[in-house]
Amino acid sequence: MRRALRPLRHRPFRLLAGGQLASNIGDALYAVALPWYVLAAHGGALLLGSVLAIYGLARTVMLAIGGHASDRFKPWTVMMSADLVRACAVAGLASACALSGPRLAVLAPIAVVLGAGAGLFLPGSFSIIPSLLPDEDLKAGNALSSAMTQLSLLVGPAIGGGIVALLGPTPAFALDAGSFVISGLTLAGIRTLRQIRGGATASAVADASAPGSGPTLRRLLATEPVLWIIFAIDIAATSARVGSARSRCPRSRTARSATAPPATAH
Repeated sequence: MRRALRPLRHRPFRLLAGGQLASNIGDALYAVALPWYVLAAHGGALLLGSVLAIYGLARTVMLAIGGHASDRFKPWTVMMSADLVRACAVAGLASACALSGPRLAVLAPIAVVLGAGAGLFLPGSFSIIPSLLPDEDLKAGNALSSAMTQLSLLVGPAIGGGIVALLGPTPAFALDAGSFVISGLTLAGIRTLRQIRGGATASAVADASAPGSGPTLRRLLATEPVLWIIFAIDIAATSARVGSARSRCPRSRTARSATAPPATAH
């Protein structure tokens, strides 16, 4: 147990783990609040499926660009930028939810921004951990990061369901926006800590993601084939969520009446 928790001795990793836990729980709040917002306001399954498809497409397209950006710039810079943009987008979604019903003209651009931000963020999250931990703690750090992700997947929907049931989707969207702010602040803390510490440790953290040195995403993908499997699973899961939402969500009354067979005269 002590060995499994040893990466938490390193403050940069603690900041990263705490920020990502908050962000993942915020993602779960969004995943519960969005269907509630759309379907409760009679937006229909077609609108919800379209929004999820737009999100998944933007996320998949930006994964490759996010990998290149993480190699060219510092991972935490790319991740902070993605968090800031997504925080603004979800805050706008919370405002739209409070003021009006669901409309594709509003939800589609927000879905593009959120999907693109997720695609930019994900590759950096793979390449930043090796720059924060020594080699002997790297495996434990990856395992701990995965465990926190699974914890958020378990706890997040329950929290989201309670908040949406008691307060509605608007507070859930607002909390999701706040989770992106928390994640961005922790990443800023990592950068500030690197600047303050100086010396060899700070230099190693600063140069770890520079082009031509350190564990860039391109080098990690070349040396760790399992990352390709993780990317493939992530893309497949996104596609599965889109298909599941379209098949499980009840059709609107208008759609059912349009497809119902005409009544025969007796």
